[in-house]
Amino acid sequence: MPELPEVETTVRALRRSILHKKIKSASASAHQLFENKQLFKTIGAILRGDTFISIGRHGKYLIFLLKSGRVMLAHMKMTGHFLVRDKRQETSNKDKYIRFMIDFADGGALLFSDLRKFGRIWLMPKSHLGKFFQQRRLAKDALSSGFTEEYLHTQLISPRPVKSLLLDQTRIAGLGNIYSDEVLWTSRIHPLRKGSSLTEAEVKRIFKAIGAILKLGIKTGGSSIRDYRKPDGSPGYFQTKRRVYQRGGEPCPRCGAKIKRIVIAQRGTHFCPRCQNL
Repeated sequence: MPELPEVETTVRALRRSILHKKIKSASASAHQLFENKQLFKTIGAILRGDTFISIGRHGKYLIFLLKSGRVMLAHMKMTGHFLVRDKRQETSNKDKYIRFMIDFADGGALLFSDLRKFGRIWLMPKSHLGKFFQQRRLAKDALSSGFTEEYLHTQLISPRPVKSLLLDQTRIAGLGNIYSDEVLWTSRIHPLRKGSSLTEAEVKRIFKAIGAILKLGIKTGGSSIRDYRKPDGSPGYFQTKRRVYQRGGEPCPRCGAKIKRIVIAQRGTHFCPRCQNL
């Protein structure tokens, strides 16, 4: 599933390629993308003639601001990713999982590919954006200025396992399964430790690891372990940097002990039993 680094990588690439281009047409082939089913039928007429003037992100949500004052939000969910192409027909022939496409007046196109059809797209006035995130109780973004060590400490005061807390988007926006495992390994914290049992020094280690791991994820273009690709179609390579995620049975790169896999919050979780003792 695309996490903060994959979304940020996508945002940066789209800023370079589709800003200020006039939208010629838009269409969707999967109604599952829209909570508002009417939008499935009308999004082409609504977007026609408009222009993206900025592209941002909060957690795992992409935020496309339009010249008209509307906002198009997108969540790539499990298997979704955006692609940018000069010739839409060539891309369509190669990728049968294109579910949404925007054609630009200059002949280019923005496409959303999603094997599982779990991705979501919303369209709303800019003034509704705050309420949208409030309704979902979306927390502070893990790379925002408001995400401080003190804030993290308040979000980890809970009897729940720390791995579960890191995955909770109402506590920290942006972290997912891959980067949470890497953060906890870097911090030497067992994923089953109760959040409320963490010392101030341990929270500090987790805070530093979150920033370092997410920035490395962005630098390497994200993780292309399964479906994710960058908008130009190329893979990211953070998967070559991961230390524990999906490395069950392999030696820990720090101490040599065998990495273990358990399930926490219905997610496969990987850790070193020696470096991250409970």
